Amino acid sequence: MKKITVQITDEQEKFLKLFAANHYPGAKDNLATHHPIHIVQTKRIRHIPYSPDIADFYDHLPLVFTYNTDDYQLWFKNEEELVKQYYEDRGEDPPIPVKPFGEIQYTEVHDKDGNAVWICDYSDYFKVYGVEPVVFAWEEEDYEDVAFFFILEEARRYIKYQGHNLKEPRTYTYDAGYSNEGEYHHFWDLLFKLGEQLNAESKSENLATDAS
Repeated sequence: MKKITVQITDEQEKFLKLFAANHYPGAKDNLATHHPIHIVQTKRIRHIPYSPDIADFYDHLPLVFTYNTDDYQLWFKNEEELVKQYYEDRGEDPPIPVKPFGEIQYTEVHDKDGNAVWICDYSDYFKVYGVEPVVFAWEEEDYEDVAFFFILEEARRYIKYQGHNLKEPRTYTYDAGYSNEGEYHHFWDLLFKLGEQLNAESKSENLATDAS
């Protein structure tokens, strides 16, 4: 055991005290983990171009559509809304009544030019309404780590002041990992003990002040 003296800033003192006060063994902010690390995550959406060759891998994901092939920013989960928006962008009304794909699939309908078309898949559906080209993709949602914290309260505060740069942010808490015998536990314990001692000193000073 070695004793050393270090100098810390006011901010370091503040965070060390808060860390020890909020993350003692069994504290609710530990979220049932040991030596937790708290992560702010933001939602990321990935679009996987549709291909029947890979459908077995991605058909559990929702299919989305876009006619905006310049920047692929405008995606629709509803085929009817796409058709309506397509014509609204052109200042026109859809040439024929817009019906959901499920209602007219495997039926014969007349397209905008009066031609009879058998509706088998979404490509047939959009051709009937004269909306081309339409790109299909599977939409996959996931969360990406963006910031890391020892103190859960600080992670939540980060979301408040960085919320405008995040999409549906959340905090997620990990422990150090099963049988992790590396440095993380040691440094976590060191920071906790420093905060614990600082809090004890502050408490003693306050008691001394009250007694005087």
